[in-house]
Amino acid sequence: MNKPRKPFNLQEAKIQASILLKSIHSPTTETMYHAVKRFQCLSEFADIPMTEILLKDIKHKHALAVVALENGFTSWADLKMQINLIVGGFINKWFANYVQAKIEQQQQGGFLLPYKNQFFICEAAYIERLGLNPNDPDWQAIGWDWANPTDKKSWQRLHKEWINRNE
Repeated sequence: MNKPRKPFNLQEAKIQASILLKSIHSPTTETMYHAVKRFQCLSEFADIPMTEILLKDIKHKHALAVVALENGFTSWADLKMQINLIVGGFINKWFANYVQAKIEQQQQGGFLLPYKNQFFICEAAYIERLGLNPNDPDWQAIGWDWANPTDKKSWQRLHKEWINRNE
C-alpha cells in the first residue's frame, strides 16, 4: 500500500533545502556523500568530484535550486512562482506543451497557467480561488495567459497582487 504523500508547498521546499544543506556537514559519511551527490544535478557542480564539492562554498540558494530541480521545476524562481498556482477541487485541462495549451485557450477561452514543464487552462472560479479577480482588466491585457503574457507590466501588477495575498 502506498503511503499518503504530504502536500508539497513552499514552506516544505524550504525545509527540505535546509535539511539538505545541513546534511553536507553530517558526521555520518553516507549522509554527507548522499547530500553532496544531490548537488551534482546543478551545472556548477556537475563535473566536479564529490570530494571537491565539499570544499566549495555551498549556499542555501544552491540547496533551494536542488530541491526545485528534484521536484520537476527548472529553477527555484519557477518553483516559488508556480507552487501556489495549484489548488484542489477543480478540473482543469492539462497540456504537455505551451503551443497546444495556447491553441485550446484561443479556441475555448479560459486562463492559461504554467506548472513545472506543463500548462493548464482553468476557469474564472479557479482564479478567484487563487485570490485574484478574474475580471481585472490586466487579465485581458496579458491575453489571459500567465505563462506568456502579452503585456509584461500588467502581468507584474497581477503577480504582485497575488504575492501580496499569499504572504
